[in-house]
Amino acid sequence: MESIRKNSFSKRGIILFLSFVIPVIGFVFILYFSHLWPFGDQSIVCLDLDSQYISFFSYLKEIFRDPTTLFYTFSKTLGGDMIGLVAYYLISPFNIITLFFSTGDLPIAITIIIILKIGCAGVSFNLLLRKEEYSSLIYSSCYALMAFIIAYYSNIIWLDGIILLPLIVYGIEKLVIGKSPLLYILCLSLSIFTNYYIGYMLCIFSVIYFLFCVLFKEDTRFFRSSKVFITFSIASIIAGGLSAVLLIPVKYSLETTKVLFDLSDVVWNFNFSVRDFSSKLILGSHNFQEVISGLPNIYCGYIGLISFTYYLLFSKFDKKERLGCLLIMLILILSFMLKPLNLVWHGFSEPNWFPYRYSFIFSFLVLYAGYKGYRLLKNKDVCYIVIAIGFLWGVVILYGFMGSYSYLNLKKTVISIIFVGIISLLLSNRKVRRVNILLIISVFELIVNGIYTVIEIPHMSMQEYREFVSQIEPVINEIKSIDGGFYRFEKTFQRTQNDSMLFNYAGLSHNSSAEAPFVRSYLYSQLGFCTEDNWTYYNSGTTYANDSLLGIKYVLTDQKLTKGYSKIKAYNEYTLYKNDYSLPFGYLVSDAAISFIPSDFSWMKNQNEIWKVLTNKPDLEILKALEPKIVRNNIKVENDSVYYKTGNDAYLEFSITMPESAPAFAYFTSANENKVSLFINDQYLCDYFTYGQHQIIRLGEFAKDETFSLKIKIENDVMNINTVNIFYQDMKAYSIGYETLTKDQLKIKKLKNGYIAGEIEVDSSSFLLLQVPYDLNWHFYVDGIKTLATECIGIYTTLKMSEGFHTIQAIYIPRGLKLGGIISVISLVTLFFWIFKIKK
Repeated sequence: MESIRKNSFSKRGIILFLSFVIPVIGFVFILYFSHLWPFGDQSIVCLDLDSQYISFFSYLKEIFRDPTTLFYTFSKTLGGDMIGLVAYYLISPFNIITLFFSTGDLPIAITIIIILKIGCAGVSFNLLLRKEEYSSLIYSSCYALMAFIIAYYSNIIWLDGIILLPLIVYGIEKLVIGKSPLLYILCLSLSIFTNYYIGYMLCIFSVIYFLFCVLFKEDTRFFRSSKVFITFSIASIIAGGLSAVLLIPVKYSLETTKVLFDLSDVVWNFNFSVRDFSSKLILGSHNFQEVISGLPNIYCGYIGLISFTYYLLFSKFDKKERLGCLLIMLILILSFMLKPLNLVWHGFSEPNWFPYRYSFIFSFLVLYAGYKGYRLLKNKDVCYIVIAIGFLWGVVILYGFMGSYSYLNLKKTVISIIFVGIISLLLSNRKVRRVNILLIISVFELIVNGIYTVIEIPHMSMQEYREFVSQIEPVINEIKSIDGGFYRFEKTFQRTQNDSMLFNYAGLSHNSSAEAPFVRSYLYSQLGFCTEDNWTYYNSGTTYANDSLLGIKYVLTDQKLTKGYSKIKAYNEYTLYKNDYSLPFGYLVSDAAISFIPSDFSWMKNQNEIWKVLTNKPDLEILKALEPKIVRNNIKVENDSVYYKTGNDAYLEFSITMPESAPAFAYFTSANENKVSLFINDQYLCDYFTYGQHQIIRLGEFAKDETFSLKIKIENDVMNINTVNIFYQDMKAYSIGYETLTKDQLKIKKLKNGYIAGEIEVDSSSFLLLQVPYDLNWHFYVDGIKTLATECIGIYTTLKMSEGFHTIQAIYIPRGLKLGGIISVISLVTLFFWIFKIKK
């Protein structure tokens, strides 16, 4: 008996090992044939993984070096909450791997993490199957390499939930039959903790699957009792409670970053047709457009589809169980098709790109139920049934191909039908139904799907990424060596909007769904910076006065700056400048600044008004309008705002003469933005009215009485420009404003992410402006006494200061952290005593 147990354990260990290795090998083959690193220069990094996550993983090192950065950072926009970003992007234990890699080698770390997560998904699904049969490897491999993972692996943060889903289901099944709820509690809690978004979806499915177990599942429904419902409810509450230390602060954070759901927006429309749905069963049914606004990724291998159909329609499994499984599938399909139900799964918020983020649950159910069908199928002569099922799915695939889909072609369809035919033939004949053959064919099929899918998406070049890192890191190190104080650094070029987090410096650019909209609105709507969707970007679209106001002390640019900037060092085509007019972190402002709210899209006027109210100088005009002369060529004008192209070289030209030596700027507004190109003295400057490019543009620095031309070239047949705003910055007025605001400033004693300490001497009652966005999570102490802050010009934090010498302290504590911690501790203690009682 002991020998049998050892052999059984050894076989089970081999199967679990192979359940990890086989999908990993399959994915490596996908990398190889897609020419991704290490088999080519293109890395696995793409989409959001490129634009967001890689920078956040770099910043994770800073969190481990300085725990205060866990709650707050100055490395995004003007500074802001980190708990929401950390909870969504950085909690996964797999991310620890990134700590052992340099910034330049982060793509390698990410490749390792994705490979490990794919392998772990195979293991967790195999653990759920609980069978010491090599056939289980077919289905665990299908789960680990299903279309959802291959199409959405760039959202690396979602993969933990996919790993945990089979274990949650296993835990529910154990709980229902009266065994320990520990596995369910820990795995559900971990799914919430590693990514609350996917964790939320798994909470919904947990309830659905629990009801399936107690109402329909053959081997568990006989355990149905009020005790089982109570146990599940308590276990679910404890799972949520263990995550409360994170969830409650995140709840407050999301209140400032997400748009609230409005029931009036609910429309009971269908998202797609039956043919659309069937098209996603074809190999490689994915491309870039599908990432933006596509259909559910439901492909998970044709053996799963065939065996699931057999289980559902022809097997001798309990009819009630099959009915319950069918009901769950209908719930998922209706959720895909009906917009309100789809919104429920997405937390009542329409997803921005990557639609149907819960479609992996559909694939999971197909494979889990499909394996049950396969186990009945393998011992029976069901030739005609399997052939019929294969023929049915071949027809469905042809039906899907008959639609017009950019991601499909005849080759993909034919290959899909061939795989369906081969697998149907292998399953239909007991004499040739070999597990090893089925496994090889199925994994090969998954690899083909993976290659078709991956090559459709643009990936980041390893060489270009490393060159960018080697270009910027020396600049950051140079600044840190000469300046140990607080400053903001920016540049007029970028790799992504999250470069400041990639290199850990205080900058304005940022891109994440966890950023507060009011900060983005201030930078774009009120100051004229570049922004779009969830991101804000500093480029040449700013004035020198804006740089000063926002504390930009160092600028790296390929443009020549002389007015108020000192050259520090040249780096190939770029030069590092120091802003001589950068305002300090804290300075005294007038009472008028407290009540002033800038207007939207009045960028030149806003900047003037902000400087006026801050300095209490109503006559201060820093930005002044220029009067251009208009020259038109090959265009027809309608209503002074619509310009039609009548020749090849069609443009609208402005001739401007400078009244004094100064930098000049411009911005335009349009009711119907069509791309144009801007030229200064016939030298190309930039495009305008493109994605993210409709903000203030720096035209250059010009001498007094110098005349220059600004040419707007029409790229399309028609151009719409409602207003043209061309202006310059009065450097004398600017200097007066700067000297007024820097006369009394906060002397910084210590400033870290989430902690401020300083002192100031105040001549008369005034307000101290701090260069941090107003946030209720900041706790301020003036001379050791807790003091309430107020909002200034609609964005900044200010403290009322009386005459005399004062010490200032501030600490950032996320709301709900204390309450969440208490709930988590109580939940942990409750879990300990409950499990102890069950074991007794």
